Amino acid sequence: MPLLTRLGLPGDEQAWAALGFTVIDGTIRIGQVTCTFGQPAWGFDEVHADPDVLGVPTLVDSTAGPDGSSHPNGVTIVDHVVYWAPELDDTVTNLTAVLGDPPRRRFHPRGPDGPEMAFYRVGEPFIEAVTSGQPPALVGVAFKTPDLDGAVKAIRAAGGPIGDPKPAVQGGRIASVWHGHVGWGIAFMEPPAR
Repeated sequence: MPLLTRLGLPGDEQAWAALGFTVIDGTIRIGQVTCTFGQPAWGFDEVHADPDVLGVPTLVDSTAGPDGSSHPNGVTIVDHVVYWAPELDDTVTNLTAVLGDPPRRRFHPRGPDGPEMAFYRVGEPFIEAVTSGQPPALVGVAFKTPDLDGAVKAIRAAGGPIGDPKPAVQGGRIASVWHGHVGWGIAFMEPPAR
C-alpha cells in the first residue's frame, strides 16, 4: 500500500500556526505526513503509474520533515484529504492504477441524493474521492485529535477561526475552520468514544 507522505497546503506558515500547528523549518510534521505551504499537492512513497493522470500537483521530495508531532491543537494524524473529481469511474480507474490498490469502499455515504465517494487507505490517512462535476483538485483536509474541545480551545488561543464542535456524519465529533481562512476545507475530528 502506498503511503501519503507529503501534503501541500494552501496558505502560509502563519495561517497554519494560527490553527495550533507547530511549524518547524517551513513544514508541519503530522504522523507520517510532512506538510508544506503554498498550493494543494500530494506525494506518495511509491506509485504504480504516472500520478499526473490525477490532475493534482505531485510533491516528489519524500524526505521527512523535522519531527514536530507535538502540536498545541493535539492533532496526531491526517485523517483524510478530500479529492474532487469530475466523475468517479475514471477517477477510480486512475487512482487504482497510481496507488496499485482498489478503493476500500465506494458508495453514497450521505444517501442516494448525496455525492458518490470512493475511499482509499494511504497509510494513516485516506483519500476521500468525491464526484463533484468539477476539475480534479485537492479541496480539503481533516485532522484527527483525541480531544476536540482542547483542539478548539488551542486554535482559538492561537487566533484561528474555528466553529464549535458538532456531531460528525461518520460518528464522533467535528469542528470546521471558517472557509475564508485559507480558502480550503479544513476540519478537526475526534473519533467516536469506544
